[in-house]
Amino acid sequence: MTVKKVAVIGAGISGLVSTKTCLEEGFEPVCFEQTEQCGGVWVTSDKRAPGTETRGAIYDCLITNSSKEMMCFSDYPFDPSVSPYIQGNQVLNYFQGYAKHFGLEPYIRLNTKVVRVEPTEDFQNTGQWHVKSQVQSGEVDEEVFDAVMVCSGLHNKSYIPSFPGMDEFKGDIVHSCDFKNGGKFAGKTVVVVGGSHSAGDVAVDTSRHAKMTYLAMKSGTTVLPRQGPGGAPIDTYVNRRVRGLVPLALWKKWMKSVIANRLDMESLGLQSDRPLFASTSLMVNDEIGVRIWCGALKAKANIARFTETDVIFVDGTVVENVDAVIFATGYEFKFPFIDKSILQETYAELELYWHVFPPRLAHQTIALVGATNAVGAQGPMYELQARLAGRVFKGLVELPCQEMMLEDVARRKNIFKKIYGHPKVHFPPIPYCDMIAAKLGCLPRFTDLLMSDPILAYKFFFGPNYPPFYRLVGPHAWPGARNAIMKAKHNTDTPTKTRKVQSPGSDQSSTFLILLLLVIPLSIFLMTIT
Repeated sequence: MTVKKVAVIGAGISGLVSTKTCLEEGFEPVCFEQTEQCGGVWVTSDKRAPGTETRGAIYDCLITNSSKEMMCFSDYPFDPSVSPYIQGNQVLNYFQGYAKHFGLEPYIRLNTKVVRVEPTEDFQNTGQWHVKSQVQSGEVDEEVFDAVMVCSGLHNKSYIPSFPGMDEFKGDIVHSCDFKNGGKFAGKTVVVVGGSHSAGDVAVDTSRHAKMTYLAMKSGTTVLPRQGPGGAPIDTYVNRRVRGLVPLALWKKWMKSVIANRLDMESLGLQSDRPLFASTSLMVNDEIGVRIWCGALKAKANIARFTETDVIFVDGTVVENVDAVIFATGYEFKFPFIDKSILQETYAELELYWHVFPPRLAHQTIALVGATNAVGAQGPMYELQARLAGRVFKGLVELPCQEMMLEDVARRKNIFKKIYGHPKVHFPPIPYCDMIAAKLGCLPRFTDLLMSDPILAYKFFFGPNYPPFYRLVGPHAWPGARNAIMKAKHNTDTPTKTRKVQSPGSDQSSTFLILLLLVIPLSIFLMTIT
């Protein structure tokens, strides 16, 4: 069985890296994107195509939660002049620049929706797939592909939980996927529901315009700053290999001290009632504390029920005359184009080896890329998933037998259930990425680096896990990887240093040196005349 033609479904982050991977492996990719441009959830809500209204989209105030050197692709760093954290439209430009740089655009069919993916009648022998697609004019096309990469992501259907009385409520009920900016809610009373990143962003931005904004949370949250100790991005501290040697209790204690130095979560009403980094929500936000302090935003318990005009919370408190409720409650992943026996649509049912390959098929010629969560940037992880799928399709990486894959799936499900209390896929980024990289042969050996390049070895183990580490060795290594790693900290630090300031310490040192140069000759002179 030889793979030549590969269907890539979606042209977001995972779709772009999958298309590039196909080209690297010598395949002929066809990337189907149902909107008019690539970029996935990084396209603004007002530019979504018909049929994608419930898909995730960026809002005006969005700033990335991950710093640029941690979220870039392994062989395509951001321009050195780009700030450490990036606005949404800049991220979209980066992804579209990636597509142009690597010549992906000719392989992307825009305004084309995949409506059905099915194994061919002779799948048991060929491993091929029948793909039916439809353009906006309604014309349907049917093709046969040797392999399929599903890259439609986790944010393709917005989720709004149900509460008693919602049907009677006369105010507006919207999802954060439709939020563009807080100006629409000027002078209104607004309740934002959720405890993670988008909930914080929406609540903060709305509080600048609304009469009053409330943030309703099920169990509180943990707010992380973007800037960590010493002024470095917080994610450059969180994702380091050396962290694996630090006892978890000690690591949590350090993180709690970092958080406490920025915000008193309890006094702001934000404190989570769940263990740190287990089942608690995380919110990267630098402004929520100020908005609460100034009285524009108030934290509330979870919603209990609605009336026609009010929102009643589980602690018995009531907000009257609510004009709008914005649900920042995440998304459901849906695969409407494929049979649920192949890709299930709940974490409890979903069976994927390494969260990429359905283990019950006769041939491993379909892969799910980009449907995994982790603490930190997602793109580099999706890139490794795509590279793994490409090598498996090509027959250069062999997967275990079905029984062993199913055992691994069950084991990981149990681990996640113990950690989070419910089925969830949330991998620790470095162990997961290193596991895939080792399988691919692109994980550098620390001992080899120590012998050949001690400085790089030090950065590999003790420094941030920059994506170019996975392009130093192995298949499709990038000659510029070492240079990108060595310059990453400099490229993070310099864009914001737009005004040169001489530190007081420097002034004191200079003054001391001048005095020293004056005192020594004077002392010698006095000694000669006495």
